[in-house]
Amino acid sequence: MMRNLLPMNTITAFMIVKNEEQLLARCFESMRGVVDELAILDTGSTDGTVAIIEKEAAAGHFQRVQLGHHEFKDFGSARQANLDLVTTEWALWMDADELLSPMLRARLLEMRQSGHLEDHDGWDIHRANRVLGRVMKSRRLAANFVLRLFRAKKGRLTDSLVHEGMIMDEGCSIGTLNEPILHDTMLEIGPYLEKVSMYTTLDVANPNDKKFNPLHMLITGPHTFFKDYVLRGGLVDGWPGFVWCSISAWTCVQRDGKRLVRDFKRK
Repeated sequence: MMRNLLPMNTITAFMIVKNEEQLLARCFESMRGVVDELAILDTGSTDGTVAIIEKEAAAGHFQRVQLGHHEFKDFGSARQANLDLVTTEWALWMDADELLSPMLRARLLEMRQSGHLEDHDGWDIHRANRVLGRVMKSRRLAANFVLRLFRAKKGRLTDSLVHEGMIMDEGCSIGTLNEPILHDTMLEIGPYLEKVSMYTTLDVANPNDKKFNPLHMLITGPHTFFKDYVLRGGLVDGWPGFVWCSISAWTCVQRDGKRLVRDFKRK
């Protein structure tokens, strides 16, 4: 229950979703009692995602649950359309494969009750990334802070096709929260590879993406694996670390292969 929370500190969690029936319920549960409203944009689910959202709305755990529908073209425009649904003072960017940790829940409640949420215009939050169930310790994934909580009217999304980020108005102050959002980066290898394929397709569709380079394609896989596994410490994460670094290397090769096909078609 939300008691003694300052009204100017109301928070809406905004999310874009597609076929997330296995993850949504636990994500919602982690936000109950901390977040006031949900603003969800469905981009074409064919499973039980919409039914789960409607069930959550009927349960009354949140003051309001908005459900919109959006034809997906890219992540930047979809996320901005999602943010545009937010009418509260504060917006919390969440994804279905993320959870508010118990520590973060407690910290946000304390900040709302004390008014310390207002100390900054936005908050970088530590994201603890889990691969195949293991919280990663390597530098690439462990030292991961993302701007996820901010005054809704002072932020906007980059127009990136993929890997979108937040841009805050000039002069905004940004604080840091070390209590983590838990992010299941990779729950299963197969679905993650499908996600990688979508991301690389969007990457090469960018008009500013670089041209295919055969030398780069030859060296990018081994170089990326060595950098992530050895130099950035992926080897400390055991089998999940090896899998993660291998797929990162494959991603780079796949992206170059799609550049080759794209540039050939343009000739």
